[in-house]
Amino acid sequence: MTDEVRTAIFFHPDQVESEGKDLVGRRSAGESFLRGYLRTSTAPEIRAVTETADGAKALEAKVRALGDTRPIRATPLRGGGDFSDAGTIFFPTPGFMNATWLRQRFGQASCSLVGITHTVSTRRIIEGLHTLLSEPVEPWDAIICTSRAVQSVVARQFALEEEYLRQRFQAGRVPLPRLPVIPLGIETAGFAAQDGARERMRAAQDATEDAVVILTVGRLSVVEKANPWPLFVALERIAVETGRKVHLWITGWASRAEEEKLHRVGAAGVCKHVMVRMVDGRDADVRRNIWAGADIFTLPAESIQETFGLVPVEAMAAGLPVVMPDWDGFRDTVVHGETGFLVPTRMARPGTGNVIARRFADMTDGYLQYLTLVQAQIQLDVPAYEAAFRRLIENPDLRRTMGEAAQRHARTRLDWSAVVPQYIELAAELAELRKAGVPASPPLPSGPISPLEVDPFDLYAGYPTGTIGPDTMVGPGIPPTEALMNAYDMISGRDLYKRRIVSNQLAMKVALAVQRSGQISLARLAAAVGESFETTETAVLYLAKADVLRLPQIGPK
Repeated sequence: MTDEVRTAIFFHPDQVESEGKDLVGRRSAGESFLRGYLRTSTAPEIRAVTETADGAKALEAKVRALGDTRPIRATPLRGGGDFSDAGTIFFPTPGFMNATWLRQRFGQASCSLVGITHTVSTRRIIEGLHTLLSEPVEPWDAIICTSRAVQSVVARQFALEEEYLRQRFQAGRVPLPRLPVIPLGIETAGFAAQDGARERMRAAQDATEDAVVILTVGRLSVVEKANPWPLFVALERIAVETGRKVHLWITGWASRAEEEKLHRVGAAGVCKHVMVRMVDGRDADVRRNIWAGADIFTLPAESIQETFGLVPVEAMAAGLPVVMPDWDGFRDTVVHGETGFLVPTRMARPGTGNVIARRFADMTDGYLQYLTLVQAQIQLDVPAYEAAFRRLIENPDLRRTMGEAAQRHARTRLDWSAVVPQYIELAAELAELRKAGVPASPPLPSGPISPLEVDPFDLYAGYPTGTIGPDTMVGPGIPPTEALMNAYDMISGRDLYKRRIVSNQLAMKVALAVQRSGQISLARLAAAVGESFETTETAVLYLAKADVLRLPQIGPK
């Protein structure tokens, strides 16, 4: 990584693994990215953006726990911190956490915002992608797509939103972020087999050395992750026809007890001749060493929630040949015939899912029901799946050569040391675009830098009877006392909500000046107390509500 290219990371405590949180793919990816970024970065300091100041503290704790001692400079978005010097900021989601609007304060060309895709099928993400195009996004912003397949999804969503905006508003242009394809990475060294791990893992699951162990890893969800039926059928047929000792280790965890039961009962009902073990994937020793005990990795994932799939990459890093569906990001990471096999998939034709789409849009179906209906029309070719397994089960030399090729591929192409430089190259490209670019969303000619940052006294100007100005006469009212002002503070909520538009000292200063002078114009009052007109105006309105000062009578509007 070159220090000349300025980069920063957005950090939120929920994007990394920690005790008490469910193990989900985005957190695993976030944890791995942070480790890889820190390991690859040569910058003298860690530049970060967080949502809150507490997020900055959590980042420091995490970084120190990982052994990095470099200084950390984090800017919280909440509170309007200036992040314009960050160069390119990498976010762990497709969206930019309101940073598009906040950037308006510093200039649209001050920095680039870059998100990354994980799942793109949930309602929240879909709505976020469509909303994004109404924000001040610039051509030097980007959303990293982790696979060509997910790039096609995001591009299609943007095309539909662009079509809508052009038709409804006759828009002549709709600025779009770039959509580069950069894979997720892992720390491949962390998956190398440890001494004795193979023997220990196999002994724990009663797998003798002559057995062939097929491993799956991941959260147990038939519609969010993988329907195990094709796997059960293929392995059972092989075990029956070849007489080989075929073992299947279903390694994972279920967020719903019904899912675990479904997998357990399903395996028992279909796999009569396959030794099936359910292994708790939340166990740290299992997560680190289960790979060493296996011979082949697979995950029959054909859910639209998948976009990339880290587990086959982890399996390849562990030296396992993989048998994966030719589906979404798997086809970008698995080299068919070299690091394993890709199994053909089919789905319904475009235009046949309109009823499913309508039911999801009008909330007749929730997300899991939507996934269930879609997945029912996606096929993983079971005979081809079986054939791929059969080749590897019957040929230990092929397993070895493919496993070695898989490990080389993971180390050279999918380690963070190979992936993070692609992030930096992207940052350099975006920096060049900023230099010559003309912002598509400059501040509004009417004054506000964005529709979200409008002066409330402009926005709500139609509410009051009137306003005050330099010539407004101000007179004394109730004599101000410390007890009176303290009671007013309490009743007005200034103490409760810890916000003061003027200090007690200034309020008393203005009140006493009017008590001494009697009737006085607002302009002369400002000069008398030695404060700006705007500050004095604020103090006068605040005190007039307390009847400490009095303003001229005006009639209803």
